[in-house]
Amino acid sequence: MPGSDGNRAQTRLGRRTYLKSAGVAALAGLAGCSGGGGGGGSDGESTSTSGESTSTSGGSTGSSGGSLTIGALQPFTGTYDWIGSNTKPAYELAFTEIENEGLLGRDTIEVNEQDTAVKPQKAKQGLSTLDAAGVPAVIGPSSSVMPSLIQQIQDAQIPLNTVMAGTIQLDDVGGEWLWRSVPSDAVGGAAAALYAYDELGHRNMALTFKNDRGSQSFSEAVGAAFEAKGGTIETKVPLPVNANSYRSQIEELMDAGPDIVQMTAATEISSLFVKNYNQLDAKEEFNLMLGNDVLTPDFIETVGADTAEGFIGQAPAPGPASAQFRQKFNDTYGQEPGAFAAAAYDAANLFALAFQHAGEVARDAIPESLPAIATPGGTEVTTFAEGKAELESGNEINYTGASNPQNFDENGNVVGPFSVLKATGGEWNSAVTYEADPLTEVY
Repeated sequence: MPGSDGNRAQTRLGRRTYLKSAGVAALAGLAGCSGGGGGGGSDGESTSTSGESTSTSGGSTGSSGGSLTIGALQPFTGTYDWIGSNTKPAYELAFTEIENEGLLGRDTIEVNEQDTAVKPQKAKQGLSTLDAAGVPAVIGPSSSVMPSLIQQIQDAQIPLNTVMAGTIQLDDVGGEWLWRSVPSDAVGGAAAALYAYDELGHRNMALTFKNDRGSQSFSEAVGAAFEAKGGTIETKVPLPVNANSYRSQIEELMDAGPDIVQMTAATEISSLFVKNYNQLDAKEEFNLMLGNDVLTPDFIETVGADTAEGFIGQAPAPGPASAQFRQKFNDTYGQEPGAFAAAAYDAANLFALAFQHAGEVARDAIPESLPAIATPGGTEVTTFAEGKAELESGNEINYTGASNPQNFDENGNVVGPFSVLKATGGEWNSAVTYEADPLTEVY
């Protein structure tokens, strides 16, 4: 059961005003596309907050009294509703801590939540709603919709930090209004490629992926890094959505003769693919490397431990403050945080510390203050409370995250260590962890 801090957090969940477009998922359990927590939708109309002075297009929301509203543009329904379930309690935890410490005199912190439903047009509408509401910053969505929002973000000059979009389409476009607290797929792809080439000794790879931009982005990143090492990509096979079987795609992969196949897809597709893979004895033909969406206990249980044995995947290595965050999350909610939860916690703290650094809550405070509080050279801090105390003492700070070090480059990207995980004995276990430097050399 949650401790006293958890009771306070849960109480505040009922007390706050949440602005919803199409539904908010319930608090999550374990991570992964397979769910780890379902979503209970709400069809109610959006409501409005009170006690707030706001303006759009980079205006300040003031510095004293009343409530502060931060935007959250997340997939609360649809294929990736589990992401919204995982991130929501994490940024709630951060906002509880921030509210307890006080951010520039604000009494409360509220969240205007807009559901992307994993649809680009829905995401655009949600961002427009947040822009019109005058929120000073937005915790942003997944790779499936992010590319469609780039121009809108820049035109509106509304700061957005995506906590789940690794798509390589964002690699060179951020650093002013667009940020991300998760590494690019190029970094994760480099880790997967290094392991396949150096550790397993493979020289021929094939790529297969759910036929959407997010899944293809990661597979392409793996392929590019594998080729940079000297390997060969034999074929690329898209996986159609809602198919009854992937036997023909697996046979196409087998005919190409790769040593290893990188497969990136959501849980439903991955589960059926693995079932067909097992039926065709394809394990005798090629090794299988998975995307991080399915590196969960639930996925191993779904496909079976014997089938999963030896499967490989990759995921960002835990950040410097990971253990601290996991303990606080468990104390508050009585469960382990899911995938992307740590990044959501970091994003909330980063925005708050940037405003504290600037001395005002304003959109145009982010481009200068966000990198200032999250780069090496200052005192390392892992919470808003620590950062605020240092800033009020006139010291520079370096926020080190629960999900990654959070040291932003000029394009608003973070680069951190990655772990390669291997399914052994019915569990995902770390096989090797690559530091950032060797990864950047590959991609």
